[in-house]
Amino acid sequence: MFPPPRRLGAALAALAFSAAATAHAQPVAGAIDRDTVIEHARRRSWAVRVAVARSGEARALREGASLPARENPSLQLRSGPRFTNDRGAVPDLSFALSWPVDLSGSAGARTRHAEAAAEAAEAELRDGVRVAVGAALDLYARVLGAGEALRLAEARAALDEALVRAAGVRRAAGVTGDGDLATASAAYAEAAARSLRARAEREALRAELLAALGLDPQAPTEVVGALGPPGESAGLEALLARADRRSDVLAGAALVSLARADVDVQRRAGTPVPRLLLQGVRENEVFVQGGVELPLPLYQRNQTARAVSAAVATTREAQREAVRARARGEVVAAWRRADGAAAAFAALAAAMGAADEAERLSTRAYELGQAELATALAARRVAAEARAARVDALLAWVRARLALDVAAGVGP
Repeated sequence: MFPPPRRLGAALAALAFSAAATAHAQPVAGAIDRDTVIEHARRRSWAVRVAVARSGEARALREGASLPARENPSLQLRSGPRFTNDRGAVPDLSFALSWPVDLSGSAGARTRHAEAAAEAAEAELRDGVRVAVGAALDLYARVLGAGEALRLAEARAALDEALVRAAGVRRAAGVTGDGDLATASAAYAEAAARSLRARAEREALRAELLAALGLDPQAPTEVVGALGPPGESAGLEALLARADRRSDVLAGAALVSLARADVDVQRRAGTPVPRLLLQGVRENEVFVQGGVELPLPLYQRNQTARAVSAAVATTREAQREAVRARARGEVVAAWRRADGAAAAFAALAAAMGAADEAERLSTRAYELGQAELATALAARRVAAEARAARVDALLAWVRARLALDVAAGVGP
């Protein structure tokens, strides 16, 4: 024998919605919406924090870049006794001052290299912000989609609970037997389990979003907003034009400028640096000498560093073109996906009225004894799957549109 439908319904309802009661009992520490997600992704996300730290590394190259020489002056002091036949031990003292004079223009080249490094780091930071915001908005959309899935699961559980009650009434009236009540109870148990899984998935995605934004993933922060169809998009040609100015393409151009600046630095570093010499000696007499020391570049002309920097510059130019081609390819692919997702959502949305009506009529027919339980459950299953497919299609469209905006470098 099966338990009374009222007792069974109460037990399954308690199982399905106990998590909701627990969540409502906890204090809510604020809420985040789409604008908050964007703001936190730009300022607090770990990817942006790391990019900011790297830009600090590049800015540090400015320290000492404008110094007039790569080497320090040197001062040499020597002293000791000189033994003579007539005077015995006589103290001798000498000094030598060597001062480098860099005539290669390296200071200006190093300054330009440091500025190019700072600009490249800033460009990479902007690209990091683009990617971080896109990833955060994608997670935000997934959280909203999980919320819609939870709403559908709870609504289906409520309808299945009503079906259990209807089956219990019909069995009490002798119209049907225990089979219908058992089938309806099993369907309700499945709906309750689906609700619990949907709630857990939403909470897991919420934790991922909070962690991505640099917030405490265990904080009871609510994610608010509605999952709706995205607005109009620019044309493909306009998006391709924007992709040519995408932040990573500009970062690639900045890296090319940095590599060329390094080529200039390494070329000038191969120029010998003469040293002005001043020497004073006290022996039997005191005398002062001046002169110039010039290294002869017979072996070392900074050949390795110059060759490597030239090769790096060639690589950076190839990488810039590769990034530009990849950006355009990503835009075209994202455009196709977004267009297909929009068409799929439109097709499912057009069928929702028929699915709702079929579910309503079949449920009412069973309550009136005009249809079998299997017919009502089949219609309900088709309607539930259609609703879930509509939410999935909407989420896929929103995510595809977000991917298109990120690929084209369109900021939110």
